[in-house]
This record gives sequence, structure tokens and C-alpha cells, in this order.
Amino acid sequence: MAGTGSLFAAIPVLPRDELARLTERMIDRMDQIDGDPDLEDLRDEDEDTHDREDDREGDQ
Repeated sequence: MAGTGSLFAAIPVLPRDELARLTERMIDRMDQIDGDPDLEDLRDEDEDTHDREDDREGDQ
């Protein structure tokens, strides 16, 4: 397997479609390793999908 240095060196010269395919494969691999936190069917109904809290205290 080629080293990461070779991979990083190739990134600036890859065509956009090839870079998109490579990125998708890397994301898929990371999801295989530690799961996909973006699966919507696993979310609670009231979960904030933007991972931020409502910091308005009584501003209504």
C-alpha cells in the first residue's frame, strides 16, 4: 500500500470527479471503522441536528 505522503502529494493534481470519489471512499471507510453518526433513523425526534443549544432564555 502506498504511503500517505504519496496520497497527499496527488491531491492537488486530481481532477474534481476523482477527488470526490476518493473523499467518498474515505468517509465510507471511517464509517466502517466507527459507525455512521449521520444515520437519521437513529436520531431522537427532538434532537438538534445542528448540535447546538438554544441559548435564548425567555426571549419570546
